[in-house]
Amino acid sequence: MSKNKQVGAANGTEKVPFITKFFFGFGDVYGGGVFNIINFFYAIFLTDVVKIPPAYASLIFLVGKIWDAVTDPIMGYISDRTKSKWGRRRPYFLFGVPFIFLSFVMVWYPVSFESVFARFIYALFAYMFLNTVVTMVLIPYTAMSAEITLDYNERTAINSLRLTFSLLSSLLCAVLPMMIVKSAGDVKKGYLLMSVIFGLFFALPYLGVFAFTKEKNFKPATTKLNFKDLIIEPLKIKTFRLYLGMFLFAYLAIDTVSVIFPYYMKYYVGKPFFVSAVLGVLLITEIIFVPVYATIARKKSKNFAYMLGAFVWMLGSVATFFFKPEWSNAVLLGIAALIGSGVSAVAVMPHTILGDVTDVAELKSGERREGNISSMATFLRKVASALVQAVILLILGAVGYINPVGNEIPQQPASVILAIRMIILFGPILLLAIGVISAMKYPLKPERHKLLVSILEKRRKGDKVEENILKELERELI
Repeated sequence: MSKNKQVGAANGTEKVPFITKFFFGFGDVYGGGVFNIINFFYAIFLTDVVKIPPAYASLIFLVGKIWDAVTDPIMGYISDRTKSKWGRRRPYFLFGVPFIFLSFVMVWYPVSFESVFARFIYALFAYMFLNTVVTMVLIPYTAMSAEITLDYNERTAINSLRLTFSLLSSLLCAVLPMMIVKSAGDVKKGYLLMSVIFGLFFALPYLGVFAFTKEKNFKPATTKLNFKDLIIEPLKIKTFRLYLGMFLFAYLAIDTVSVIFPYYMKYYVGKPFFVSAVLGVLLITEIIFVPVYATIARKKSKNFAYMLGAFVWMLGSVATFFFKPEWSNAVLLGIAALIGSGVSAVAVMPHTILGDVTDVAELKSGERREGNISSMATFLRKVASALVQAVILLILGAVGYINPVGNEIPQQPASVILAIRMIILFGPILLLAIGVISAMKYPLKPERHKLLVSILEKRRKGDKVEENILKELERELI
């Protein structure tokens, strides 16, 4: 690094080349897409294509996330301590390419064993394998988003571009899968074709992430493996807990709607293949509103933008509950647009502050532990998501859900239809309320972050730090 660039970095004006921003951001087509396809279509794939009862399907989600409870913190630990000529994070991008493709194809392979238990075991193994690969790649990837630069605005620019790719991938993964499945003529062949196409779509960008991005040369963390420290220490940080409140409950609301919506469209609205159009409108609106909420965040605050989006989404949830199947498609698309305009804020705002939270963690521990912080956030999100998916499937099973036989769409009892509508109403409202409370209390504003970065720079160089300022920041943020 040249002397001018060093000075720029120290003064908070470090510039990251656009090619780095582009290829790093492009990598999040995997993070944005793989969760979307799984959340929208995997539960109904298990119950209606592989013909696994809802109770068995719920176990697949639960056991898979118990596995994540082990692999996520370990991967964060390994990534923080990796030593290679390519840095701490980049080796996993190159190594992960073939496994991203293989794991995604396996999870959608429509096995047809006669034994329900055999189908369950295959689906469980495939799902656990997919989760392991996601962990291996996305924990280092998310951690690296905080390491490309320490500049507040450049970090926001990188993550905004990254999230734009993520949202575009979410759009494609909501609209195209069922189109591909339907075009194949045979449902099972359609799912397999879809998995091959999207497996390549998710895997190949990581060649570019590996080739064109480079993290800062931070020293690998040195503390020994201790599960208590890995899991408990981040939760002791007030800023991290409040970040989790915004991030976790926003995405739990998204997961809730993602799981239940195909059932809503198939059994309540009666238009299973119109789900692609509805989700397309929702996600296009979500993308359109990203710059709107970015402007609101600059003029007000990220907290205010988050809360505004949450309230808009709540209104959309009420409208979804009261929608009647005989109403026109235009009304349904309008409701989707209303929800999308709210989801935009609650989905994007938490991502823009993760890197700032890792700076607070350095203030507390004295080490760069992006892998630990990102793995904890990812782990808790996946565990909570699995619980939501499992609970929804258990509820459907408990109220009398009927698995399809062949290609026939069964007439579900009134109890199932009511449960679907109640979940799509109260799930988002209750979860978003917790996110709003966290947003109201979140303490790290831009001016405080600038002060925090200057303190951290001094500590890394061994310079004297003003004790009163240090204690003030610790009191506010930790």
